[in-house]
Amino acid sequence: MRTLLSVPLLVAYLMMFSSACSDSYAMMQKLSVEQREEAIKHGKRSVRMEVPEFIKEWSVDNGTNGFAFITTEFLALAYAARQAALQSGELNNFDIEDTLAKSSGKLVFRVSLFGNTDTFSKDFSAVLRVGDKTFPSTFWSNPPGETYGDGKSKPAFVADSDFYFPSEGIDPNAVVLLIVQDKDGKEVAKFSFNLSKMR
Repeated sequence: MRTLLSVPLLVAYLMMFSSACSDSYAMMQKLSVEQREEAIKHGKRSVRMEVPEFIKEWSVDNGTNGFAFITTEFLALAYAARQAALQSGELNNFDIEDTLAKSSGKLVFRVSLFGNTDTFSKDFSAVLRVGDKTFPSTFWSNPPGETYGDGKSKPAFVADSDFYFPSEGIDPNAVVLLIVQDKDGKEVAKFSFNLSKMR
């Protein structure tokens, strides 16, 4: 069994691509040299943070209605720098380019939801709504859920799904709505992300 927001799972997820919020950032895409340096410095400064706190800027927590976060290019690079710093190392040019190549041109959301069986999320899909436009996910992954809690109450499961969207055409200052749907297109959960508040 595990608890929601299991740190090892969050670490494993972020490593696929390898706080305190300001009043305004605008999500960074195709990072400039200066933005890369800022991301690396942010990662190094955050080595003492727990992962949930580290990704808070990019997260939406709806309590029992689920949790989601978005991996932007900035977060992917900052996390890689953080992991290197934890091992008393530095990112080299190859590490930087490889990390950015894995996250460039896409918005990737990790969503944690609750259900009554370990297969409750297997047919879930998602769309991203930006103003009057709706973008379907181009790739998604719905592995089986895992039990959570202390085992003394009604059995329950939490499932972590990944949804990929192209970043092209999405305003980095927009408020986007991630909507998770079942196989019949019925809304299961939704998360509002203000991209202007995250890097």
